[in-house]
Amino acid sequence: MKVFPIFMILISMGVSAEPLVLHPDQLSAITVSPGVTLKELTGRSALGTAKSDLNSVALFHLEPGKASAWSYNKIGEESFFILKGHGKIWTGSHSQEVKEGSFILVPPSVVRSIRAAKNESLEFYAITSPAWSKEDDVLTSAPEGAPK
Repeated sequence: MKVFPIFMILISMGVSAEPLVLHPDQLSAITVSPGVTLKELTGRSALGTAKSDLNSVALFHLEPGKASAWSYNKIGEESFFILKGHGKIWTGSHSQEVKEGSFILVPPSVVRSIRAAKNESLEFYAITSPAWSKEDDVLTSAPEGAPK
């Protein structure tokens, strides 16, 4: 039986040739701030074979009226895909409505915060490439004219 060289390389690197299948119900929620939680599916802090430096995917849940912190990434490009609820994405002092099915692409260095509507929760995937890191994420204050 002939063994393919790439397969041998993968084995020697300890990388599984099988896809990893996860469901958010398998993961513990991390409280980011009151009313804001996340579950990291893949990324630098993910468990076991879900660890990745290439990208990160986290499922966020915002309680009604709650918001993510004002921040920006120095290098990472971030995408949000809204799964459930309504809210607004704020970039600087400008806002845009988001709802189930909305896709948001945020380039590096853009100050942003995503907020749930006052009467319903908001769930979304946040995808960052390269993978999110504390060193790349810069917390900042709300821009003038934007909600705190």
